[in-house]
Amino acid sequence: MKIERLELNGFKSFADKTTFTFHPGITCIAGPNGCGKSNIVDAVRWVLGEQSAKTLRGDKMDEVIFNGSQSRKPKGMAEVTLYISYPDGQQDNGQGGERVVTVTRRLYRSGESEYMINRNICRLRDIREMFLDTGLEIKRYSIIEQGSIGELINARPQERRFLIEEVAGIMKYKARKTEAISKLESSRLNLQRISDILSEVKRQRNSLQRQAKKAERYKALLDELKQIEIRLSKADFNTLMASLEAMQRRINELKDVEAEKRKAQTELEKELEISRIETIEKERELSLQTRQLEGIEHEISDAERRAAITRRDIEYTKNAIQSMKVQVEEFELLIHEKEQELVSLGGKDVEIKKEIAMLRDDLRAGEDEIKQYRSSLNELEETLKARRREVFALSEKIGEMRNLLHRHEATVEGTNKRIELCRREIEEAHRRVSELKEQAEEKRRFLTERERAIGELKNRRSGLTDELSEKKNRLNSLVRDKSRLREEILSMQSRATVLRDMVASRKEQEVLKSSGINIISTLSEVLEVDPAYDTAVEAALSDRLKGIMLSSTDDLRRAVDIVNRENLPRHVFIYSNSRADTVKTHNEHGDLRPLYSLVSTDENLEPLLRNLLDNYFIVEDIESALRILEGNRDTRHMRLVTYRGEVVESEGVVIAGKGTGILGIRRELRGIEKEVEEKNRKVESIESEIESLSEEIEGIKDTLKRIDEEIISSDRELSLERANERRLREDIERFERKAQNLESELEQLDLESEELQHRITQLEQDIAEKGSEKLSLEQDLDLLQAEIARARDELNEKIQSISDVKIRLKGLTERLEAYNRDATRLKDELSRLKDRRESNLSEISRREALIEEKKRDAEEFEEKLKTLVEKADIIRRNISVLRDDLEKVKHNMTDKEEKLRRLRRELEETREELHREELLWTEHSMKLSALKDNIRERYGIEIEEEDVEPSSDYEEDREALTQLRARIDAMGQVNLGALDEFNELNERFEFLQKQHDDIVESIAELEEAIRRINRTTRKMLTEAFEALNTKFNEVFQRLFNGGSAELRLTDENNILESGIDVIVRPPGKRLQNISLLSGGEKALAALSLMFAGFLLKPTPLCLLDEADAPLDESNTVRFRDMIKELSGDIQFIVITHNKVTMEISDYLYGITMDEPGVSKVLSMEFVEG
Repeated sequence: MKIERLELNGFKSFADKTTFTFHPGITCIAGPNGCGKSNIVDAVRWVLGEQSAKTLRGDKMDEVIFNGSQSRKPKGMAEVTLYISYPDGQQDNGQGGERVVTVTRRLYRSGESEYMINRNICRLRDIREMFLDTGLEIKRYSIIEQGSIGELINARPQERRFLIEEVAGIMKYKARKTEAISKLESSRLNLQRISDILSEVKRQRNSLQRQAKKAERYKALLDELKQIEIRLSKADFNTLMASLEAMQRRINELKDVEAEKRKAQTELEKELEISRIETIEKERELSLQTRQLEGIEHEISDAERRAAITRRDIEYTKNAIQSMKVQVEEFELLIHEKEQELVSLGGKDVEIKKEIAMLRDDLRAGEDEIKQYRSSLNELEETLKARRREVFALSEKIGEMRNLLHRHEATVEGTNKRIELCRREIEEAHRRVSELKEQAEEKRRFLTERERAIGELKNRRSGLTDELSEKKNRLNSLVRDKSRLREEILSMQSRATVLRDMVASRKEQEVLKSSGINIISTLSEVLEVDPAYDTAVEAALSDRLKGIMLSSTDDLRRAVDIVNRENLPRHVFIYSNSRADTVKTHNEHGDLRPLYSLVSTDENLEPLLRNLLDNYFIVEDIESALRILEGNRDTRHMRLVTYRGEVVESEGVVIAGKGTGILGIRRELRGIEKEVEEKNRKVESIESEIESLSEEIEGIKDTLKRIDEEIISSDRELSLERANERRLREDIERFERKAQNLESELEQLDLESEELQHRITQLEQDIAEKGSEKLSLEQDLDLLQAEIARARDELNEKIQSISDVKIRLKGLTERLEAYNRDATRLKDELSRLKDRRESNLSEISRREALIEEKKRDAEEFEEKLKTLVEKADIIRRNISVLRDDLEKVKHNMTDKEEKLRRLRRELEETREELHREELLWTEHSMKLSALKDNIRERYGIEIEEEDVEPSSDYEEDREALTQLRARIDAMGQVNLGALDEFNELNERFEFLQKQHDDIVESIAELEEAIRRINRTTRKMLTEAFEALNTKFNEVFQRLFNGGSAELRLTDENNILESGIDVIVRPPGKRLQNISLLSGGEKALAALSLMFAGFLLKPTPLCLLDEADAPLDESNTVRFRDMIKELSGDIQFIVITHNKVTMEISDYLYGITMDEPGVSKVLSMEFVEG
């Protein structure tokens, strides 16, 4: 691989496109200070992906863009392209089979950045991977500047590792190891997450597995139950079917017997019915004769009865009259007695009333005394209750005080024990605090040292973080701007589409264009109108604004033909050669402004426009239009248009209303299209800047990641020590707090003990006082009870006295009420006796008259009786004959009825037997139906269609069925969905387990890959270190003309992480570290180390930027000879002022600044040999 050429355009001082062609060997670049020589080195760094503006000798990345001069404007972009050629078969970086590869980096002043390989956009990462292990990576030893030599000398041992890494060629391995470690960490995190999920799923799976096994056992038992139940049901089905068939045969036989007997019954019933009709007729005639006889006999009986009654009535009336006369006499005697008795009762009534009044007065006086006694007794009882409550309350209070006393005594005892324990714990806490403070002081000294080391890393990281934050903010701002612009563009495009549909029939235009018709545009597209006149022009032109403009009459004819043939909507066509010579200027109306004068269009379309707007004039409003038409005679064909869009025609037609606004829409559409175009340009610019920023951010992130790894490693160790130190401080604070708390507690316990002793003494005094008070109350209670007993005795005596008075009063009152009742009764009886006497006298007179009337009636009854007896004898003889005939008919009918009864009994027995058989058949049929329904409902099968052997041992299967049901019931609640849930969860478990196993396997593979890389790199580093050490000594002796040099590992046991110390001994001096050398010695020693690396692993290109500046003449000669020797394998680009160095160059470029601020290649000279 070699560098063919370098192209710069707008990079720093190279304002114009400048090309440097590099050939094998040594190319020198010379020029005065400040002419831009080092910008070539910066350009190479920059194109290889350098992300640090400081490394490029600037503050911001956009400073690499040419910033202008006195005579030139700043450039908007910087671009550097590197051309690399690969010999056939060497290239293996995936760039196809190309021989020459170009790498380009471009930066716009807007901030957008681009990376390209062979002019194809790529990532920064692609470029870095392309140069991996080639020695051309940025910050490696292929670019040697005067300052970088000092950096190598002053670098820490760890930073010098890149030397042996480059020589060993392990950068690809290191990159792979870094990637593997990153994947390993990610895999371990994933493994932890998967393990947590797997653990939870496994727990759920185990729980569901138990439920699923129970569900499986349950289903197995159900399947066994189903088989047995189907066998039993099949046996029951066969049995029932056989029984039903036998029953059906018996039912058919019984139905036949029933039909025969029913037929015989019907015939016998017909014969019986005939006999019954004959009997009825005989009985009807007999009944008629009998009723006639009965009627006569009734009349005879009635006549006899009435005659006898009449005789009895006469005798009875006579006796009653005699009895009434006796009663009248008795009534007279009783009336006299009652009147005497009533007079006697009046005197006794007055005496009893006087005695009752006296007793009532005594009763009222006694009741008042009882009320007084009761009131006094109630007061005494209430006082007693109050005293008892006081005694009870005192007893409770004394009990509570005694309980409190016991508790206080127990608390005092516990407090004393706690005081002793606190004192011992305080002594222990103070001892522990002293020990911990000594440990904490040692830990603090250690942490201070560690924090100082980490501070350096964080300071370095801070600068990068600020830069990253600034770039991210800019990126986020750009993304938001881009999204906003995209949304605005979409909104505008959507609006534009709507507007286009409003102003044009695009579909119809496409039809016409496809037929070869030359469409110029629509009329609205070619007009320019001041917005103030839009409405007036739209009103005048109306639908013609959407009119399609054609270039010729031939197009017009074809268009009309297509519209008619395709049945398209109505169209307006305008062709450009329409006559325009008919336009009249109407100069006679000088105060009117023609409407066409307010519209502008292309010059070749102006005649057409004048023709279309002929006779249209603009006026202020409709009133002005009407006045003009009325005030002028010559207004034929004149059309006046107002600013609001009303059209007034001379023929008397007025057109008003809102138009389509098509001109405004056209204007808006043109504005939208222009704005969309501008926004699209902004979006493209933003996208370029976003890409550039993204790549720069990625570069910063990579750098930060490496720094973070170092910080994390150090922080992890520091955090651990801080945690230990924090735990020590916490322990100290905890023990100090404990001691303080214990001392506070001890003080509090002492106070509590004193307080409790005081309370105990006070309680004992209070208990004694309350006991005395209780005794006094109990004595008062005894006196009150005795007084209440005396009051109750006196009250009872008074109540007894009042009771005696009430008894006497009640007796007298009852006697008085009895006398009153007797008097009332006597008066009532006296009145009734008098009434009955008068009634009897009246009844005697009435009954004497009735006796005479009854005697006449008795004579008439005797005559009627004789006639009726003769008639009855005739009817009796007729009845005797009828009865004999009826008896014969009835005897014949009785025989037939007996036969019918026997036949009915037989028929009923047959029907009962038939009914029993039918019931039994129905019962079996229902059992069969229930059996079928049960099997169908439970198992979804038809038992009659199921091909299964019926149960061979019915009782054994029935017992097995019972046992199975008992086992199923004993299982309790069963989650039948557990099987599906378990299968689903098991699938997830197996999936997670596979993921877990895959991750474990990948971790193992990554760990093995890291181990392989470590083994390989360890071997390669060991070999490279030994070779580099030997070669370094050789080159050092050659450049120093003697002495010795060696490399030492800071950690010989860990070459993979060990730093490198450089130990040298210049001629005539003692062995010493390279940092102790003089400036020239340091530069020459550093170059010795670099050249030793080149001898072992040549880099394709080496840029030396004034690396020879610190060297004296003799050292410069040796430096020059060394470059010449190495130039066979390495392309050297040497920037120098030293003529000794220039002597060995194969090609020489001169850089100058003829124009201030602009670098220019002055000449290129080929030097022989």
